[in-house]
Amino acid sequence: MKQLKPDAKCRYLTDVTPATVKALGCKAVLIDADNTSSHDLTTDPLPGTEDWVRAMKAAGLKVLLLSNAKTERAKVLADRYAIPVVGMAAKPFPFGYFRAALKLRTSPKKAVMLGDQLFTDILGANLAGCRSIWVEPYEEDKRDKYFLIKRKLEQWVSKRWE
Repeated sequence: MKQLKPDAKCRYLTDVTPATVKALGCKAVLIDADNTSSHDLTTDPLPGTEDWVRAMKAAGLKVLLLSNAKTERAKVLADRYAIPVVGMAAKPFPFGYFRAALKLRTSPKKAVMLGDQLFTDILGANLAGCRSIWVEPYEEDKRDKYFLIKRKLEQWVSKRWE
């Protein structure tokens, strides 16, 4: 259960400040795409996200899009943010996180992952030695019933921490 617990939780990605990231001892921010920084299954940024990325970079933080989406789709979104990307990350396996840290020239323990899924984003970050912030999904998922079951399981797991 410990591997599924994030370091923090917030409503939106844009609620995370540079001070929050730095307080976790991090110099790099890894962000998920679908329902975290973009509308689900699109390359359309969520409101305020482009400004948020600029603010993170202006504060001296490195930002990278870490997504399980195909690299081509993830790159379109990353280009909108003017940040590097690791697509097809295979989260929750730690390899994508390691690739992200290498790309940003930092160690995993100096990176924080912001994502909306416990069983991919948060679990993977914890397995890789990154910090993690669980962001609530921006909107209802447009996926199959199994994905909705996974969302129910996330809620059950999160209640165990309280």
